[in-house]
Amino acid sequence: MSELPQSLHAQLRDALRARILDGRLVPGAKLPSEAELTAEHGVSRITVRQALGALQSEGLIVKVHGKGAFVSHPKASQSLNQLQGLNEALAMEQHAVSSKRLAWREMKAPLAVARQLQLTAGESVYHLQTLRYLDREPLSVNNSYLPRFLGEKLTRVDFSRRDLIDVFENEGGLKIGEAQLEIGAGLARPQDARLLGLEQGAPVLEVERLLHGAEGGPIHVEWAVYRADRFRYKLNLRR
Repeated sequence: MSELPQSLHAQLRDALRARILDGRLVPGAKLPSEAELTAEHGVSRITVRQALGALQSEGLIVKVHGKGAFVSHPKASQSLNQLQGLNEALAMEQHAVSSKRLAWREMKAPLAVARQLQLTAGESVYHLQTLRYLDREPLSVNNSYLPRFLGEKLTRVDFSRRDLIDVFENEGGLKIGEAQLEIGAGLARPQDARLLGLEQGAPVLEVERLLHGAEGGPIHVEWAVYRADRFRYKLNLRR
């Protein structure tokens, strides 16, 4: 029995997929525009959009609002089998991790922060907001809150290429005990989407981390929003 002919968008999808997988289109490369693909392959704009949508759902490309479609970078992954910072976790994979500080200020603790850090409502905390990069591409927006005693020690610290855990243990003089993580799927809010180079409402990975000192008390709570197309967590389980 002869095979049924593929639809036009499937043919275009396969042609573009082959160019990505054989390295003719490298990670980070910009794909031709919809108009260029329409002219090059003699298909309609709808056909092009269907093909690009299929490649995006496979994780092979990402669409950036106002800029076009780009070949995805291989996802970095962090193991949850050990408490580590991102720099430490990805060092063996030869990824470059850096951070840009967006905000560093003393403020009254929001109710959710006070609850997590076991503080009284309105007590002073330090708020650190950073945009983290993986291999020079935006990876996550991180909002961290520290008790005042810890924040005061870290005012002059350069966080750009260091994990917070490393800073807490050295400049902060603390011993780290454990952390609780809560991970879920979300949709990019306008500010996060702008910082991460995503369309508003694009899928993101939301992570809440509560860090405890060795003596058991909470010392840091963080809410982070990751690009879901560039990062994942992995966990080994044994029965």
